[in-house]
Amino acid sequence: MSTPSTDIRPGGAGAQWSRTVSLVALAVAVAVAGYVWVEQRSGLGQRVTELRSDLNERNSQLAAMDARLDEFGASRRRLDDDLDRLQDRVARETESLAALPERLQTLEASIERFAGTGDRVRAAWLLAEAEHYMRIANAQLGLGGEINVAQTALELADDTLRELDDPRLTPVRKQLATELAALRAVPRPDTEGIVLSLGSLAAGLEALPLKQTAPAVFREPVPVASDAGPFARALAAVRGAFSRLVRIRKVDTPVTPLLTEAEKSVLIRSLDLELQLARLAVMRGDVGMYRRSIEAAQARVEQQFDVQSPEVQSAVQTLRELGEVALPEELPDISGSLASLLKVTGGAQAP
Repeated sequence: MSTPSTDIRPGGAGAQWSRTVSLVALAVAVAVAGYVWVEQRSGLGQRVTELRSDLNERNSQLAAMDARLDEFGASRRRLDDDLDRLQDRVARETESLAALPERLQTLEASIERFAGTGDRVRAAWLLAEAEHYMRIANAQLGLGGEINVAQTALELADDTLRELDDPRLTPVRKQLATELAALRAVPRPDTEGIVLSLGSLAAGLEALPLKQTAPAVFREPVPVASDAGPFARALAAVRGAFSRLVRIRKVDTPVTPLLTEAEKSVLIRSLDLELQLARLAVMRGDVGMYRRSIEAAQARVEQQFDVQSPEVQSAVQTLRELGEVALPEELPDISGSLASLLKVTGGAQAP
């Protein structure tokens, strides 16, 4: 009995099956190519829309930056006006302080001539000394913001008045106690440390990694068994092509488009400007501008840079800590004690 054999002639069933598989693979390849072409066209339009939106956002940021610069210019003009007024006050304080040595010399001469006058001369000497300390405190706090020096000078003035034990000076000492309490309550930030931290952040902006929207590694195609048939191999090839071209995932956070080199340069310059404004503000004592600059820099870092990287996390943490630093919102007025003392002694009124 003869064994049946498969018909492999051109018109046989095997050849027809091979042609069918080839046509199916060709149709699938054409469908994939069409799908990719349509996706590329739609992706290009979406990219153009994203670029226009990003350009509008950049223009808004630049407009906001111009507004901040105008605000800074106005603040600087106000500070210049304050400086002019303080210079006038310095001139008046200098004249008053210049008169004190002459008064002290007069008192010394009186003591030498009238060594037996005793308590009256000593009281006049101590009153002049207390007035001198108070004027120093007002000048140091008003001109240089030296809180520690002003507090020390007022404490010395209070110690001097205590030695007099004069009931007329009780209102003066009460006012001194109030002013000393106000000075002790003023925060004393480490201004030098803040400036150095801001400078370090500005120097490291170029090294911070930006956000990435594309995955670093794509999924590998599923391997096909070596003994699989032609149809299974074609199906696996189509699945592999789609898995490499298309990935669908749900993202809760808004997608940040990749930045060009020019956009990255603008971003770095704007961040550096915010940090420079914060440094200038903390040195000038402008608490409002300092906090606005820190908040703007922190928001921009969290939006544009990779918050998963250790470098960006460290920068955000540093900005958060700098934004929480306690700063003196307003320095207290310590001229009341000097005015009270001058009323008691009959001297010139304090400025």
